[in-house]
Amino acid sequence: MSSGDIDDTLGDAEYLKELRRDNIPFERYLCLAFFYKPIRSFFIPFGAGISEDGRRVYISNDLQSIVQGVECESALVRHEVVEWGLRYFLKIGEDYQEDPRGHRLANRAEHDRVLQLLDRSDAWELYTTIIDPQIMREERDEIKKRAIPRDLALYPYDDEFRDALQLAMWNDISEEEWSKLGA
Repeated sequence: MSSGDIDDTLGDAEYLKELRRDNIPFERYLCLAFFYKPIRSFFIPFGAGISEDGRRVYISNDLQSIVQGVECESALVRHEVVEWGLRYFLKIGEDYQEDPRGHRLANRAEHDRVLQLLDRSDAWELYTTIIDPQIMREERDEIKKRAIPRDLALYPYDDEFRDALQLAMWNDISEEEWSKLGA
C-alpha cells in the first residue's frame, strides 16, 4: 500500500514466511533492514520509498504516520524493505504491472507490523483510513520544486514521472537536503 499505488491486496502470509525461511540472504537483509530509521527530510511521491541500493528508506516529509497516538513509520519501512528485498534477492515483483506479488507481499509485511503496533481488531482499516488518502494526495503533488533524494529507487514510476523525478533530484532544494545527509 505505501508506495506505488493504492493496492491494499495482501500477499499470502505463509508464502512470505516460506520465502524468508528458504532464502538466507533475503532473511538476513530483512532482519537488518526492518530496523532502518527512515529519512524524513525529502518529499517522496506515493508517501514512502527506498534507495536504489536498499540501504535507506525514505518517508515523505509531509506524510503523517501517527495513528491513534502510535508512530507507524516502521510499518512503512517494512513495506519498502520487503518490496526491495523481493526484487533484489528473488526477482519477485520486478515488473510492477505484470507481477504485483512483490507489492502485495510487502503489503502483508506492512499489515502485520500495523497489527503489532496498534494491537486492535480494526488496526489495518484504521491505518489505511489515515494513510491511503495521503498517498493519493502524494500522487498528484508537483515535484519540480520539492527535495527528492538522488538515490531514490525509481520503481514503480512510469517513464514520464521518472523523468520528472530525475530532474527534481538535481534542483537546488534537493541539492541542499542531499548535502545535509553527507552522502
